[in-house]
Amino acid sequence: MKKILLLFFVLTQISIYAQVQKIKDNFNVVIRTEEGDLNNDGLADKVFVKMDTIDKTQPLKLEIYFLEKNGKYKLKVATKKLMEAQYPNRKYGGNQIPDVTIEDGSLSLYSEIGNNHFSHIFKFKNGYFELQKISNVVWDGQNLTTETDFNLVTGQRTEITKALGSEKIIKKTSKKNQVKPLPKIDNFSAFDSKLN
Repeated sequence: MKKILLLFFVLTQISIYAQVQKIKDNFNVVIRTEEGDLNNDGLADKVFVKMDTIDKTQPLKLEIYFLEKNGKYKLKVATKKLMEAQYPNRKYGGNQIPDVTIEDGSLSLYSEIGNNHFSHIFKFKNGYFELQKISNVVWDGQNLTTETDFNLVTGQRTEITKALGSEKIIKKTSKKNQVKPLPKIDNFSAFDSKLN
């Protein structure tokens, strides 16, 4: 009888542990997909933005798969850090789910974070996706918009303030801010970066 109880207890624990492991990472809802060549091999790679709908914060994960010559896809990047969850602190954060595009071998992530509209551009170099450029447009809530372009490769950061609905430049600042090494997509957080 003791052996049966012990066996039952062990099997129950294994079953519970397996269920906890399964629930821990449940990014099974594909929100966005994009295809294009990211590593300049002439093959169409795939990018997915996935959501974990079981987790109450609804976190997002970016996955990048490279198509190999044998026709199979190989996971290159999987990061949960890049995009903010839809319900941080269990309240809707107000941020839109980012769009992803592939153009000229670069991966672009377009986000609305609060009142800011961002684009983060990554390029596959030296075995990693490195952040190349950040663009930001923010409206002050009244009559001005400020456009910021930060080329991380050259270090050139330009801010232009214009009157709403006008191309007339009210203020323009430009400065150098060299970033070494360039941030990698695996450990970059687009929603709270000091580089934005």
